Amino acid sequence: MAKSETLNYTVISAFNDKETDTLIEPGSLYPADQKRASVLRAAGVISEDDEGQALSKQTKSTDSDKDKDAPGGDPDADDTPKS
Repeated sequence: MAKSETLNYTVISAFNDKETDTLIEPGSLYPADQKRASVLRAAGVISEDDEGQALSKQTKSTDSDKDKDAPGGDPDADDTPKS
C-alpha cells in the first residue's frame, strides 16, 4: 500500500478530528492515510488490526436515471398514457 493512499478505518472510540474539529463517533468510517492511521491506532481510536477499506467510488446517479420520466420538462409535452 502506498503511504499516501487514503483508506477508511472503523472508529472504535469517539474522538475530535483535529483537522475539522468534528466529533467522530464509534462505528463510523474515518478516511486516513497510513501515517494518520498509525497515530489513530496509537491513540486507541481505531483497532490495531484494522487494515482499512478502499474508499467507495461515487457514481453519477443521473446516468442511470436518464431514461426515466422526471417532473417538470416541457409543459406542452403529450403526457397521455400510451397503450
